[in-house]
Amino acid sequence: MGDKELIEELRRGNKSAWAELVELYLKLVYHVVRKTLATYGRARAEEDVEDVAHDLFQSLVKDNYRALGSIREPYDLKAWLAISARRRAIDFVRKKRVAVTSLDETREGNEPGLMAAVAAPDGSGDDPLRDEYRAAVQESLSALNARERLVVQLFYLKGKKYREIAHMTGVNANSISPTLTRAVEKMQKYLTDRNLLSR
Repeated sequence: MGDKELIEELRRGNKSAWAELVELYLKLVYHVVRKTLATYGRARAEEDVEDVAHDLFQSLVKDNYRALGSIREPYDLKAWLAISARRRAIDFVRKKRVAVTSLDETREGNEPGLMAAVAAPDGSGDDPLRDEYRAAVQESLSALNARERLVVQLFYLKGKKYREIAHMTGVNANSISPTLTRAVEKMQKYLTDRNLLSR
């Protein structure tokens, strides 16, 4: 069936129409997401591609396929999905960058950012609050698995570049960025759960 008929059948609740849409356009969505993540400097980890694609398809199902109701003539579902996939991928990259940047900045102009605290030497005792925060950040490394901890230490403590980390650890260079992002998110959660990022 054509795109117009497919959209109409979906909005009528025809389950076979959903199966047809997925069969027709799943590969396209994956391709666009993968290409967009690579273009915007995000390593093409399949986990990220799957997350973005899943998020897009989940949004289509909501409210009886309401999003698809916005498509007008000439009812080019392929183009609409490609544009939507690209936008989702760009949003994904932006959110990840914000998450990392927010941790890397100085908090309140006084306390070091999370990664600055990881890389900093032991405190001198001149600022107990700063030293306590730094110790908590070091402790948050325990929330990471061995691979994440090693990559974080090589990147932030040793200042190694992605290709150097890949060579030293055997980790695929394309996996370094997503590994760092996941690690920082885990560390942030560890600190937030203990009220150490809200002071």
